[in-house]
Amino acid sequence: MKKIALSLLAFAMLLAAFSFPRALAHEEIEQGDVRIVGGWTNEPPYVNQINGIELNITRISNGQPINNALAQVDVSMRKGGETKPLEFQPTEEAGHYVAEILPTQTGQYAIAFQGTIAGAAFNGQIEIEDVGNTRLLEFPPASSSGGVSDEVLEQLQTVVTDLTAQVDQATTASEEAQQAAQAATESAAEQKVAADRAYLFGMVGVGVGVAGIIIGVVALTRGREARALA
Repeated sequence: MKKIALSLLAFAMLLAAFSFPRALAHEEIEQGDVRIVGGWTNEPPYVNQINGIELNITRISNGQPINNALAQVDVSMRKGGETKPLEFQPTEEAGHYVAEILPTQTGQYAIAFQGTIAGAAFNGQIEIEDVGNTRLLEFPPASSSGGVSDEVLEQLQTVVTDLTAQVDQATTASEEAQQAAQAATESAAEQKVAADRAYLFGMVGVGVGVAGIIIGVVALTRGREARALA
């Protein structure tokens, strides 16, 4: 009898050892009478390996699954500042929904909810298990064969992206400066033309005035000479 009890205890501990990590990897969010338990379909998740997000949606009061639960709620995946809407499909299991996704970076991911499920308003997120690097599973290691690790490639990609953004900004600033200089040059040219015209008109006016004075003087002189002869 004692041996049977010990065997049952060992079986229970073995069962708990296999089931407990999976329960830990899934997180939950509750609102009203609705509970959502979510996580990766395949755990642990690895970068650049097709995976999925699964949700189990039930009522807290009776534990019953909620059908068509995602009709009025938007669910998206978040990684840093990036966001991607998820397209869930119902499965044969009531209240269970799955959406495929390919994680392309290691680190922390989160599932965000915004909308209404069974009358309960959701506006929050749950953080799920970190995505790991496949380097731990590689054999022989990629570095030993002259390859570049995924981590280095990710860092290089980030650097290239930042440099590209900086080059684009510098190009835009250069184009704006060039346009401003061109506009200033055109404005200066227009002002010079206007000044030349004003100078020309002024000189013409002065010439006309001088000619008038000369004509007046000549006329006055002739008048006096005519009176003197008379």
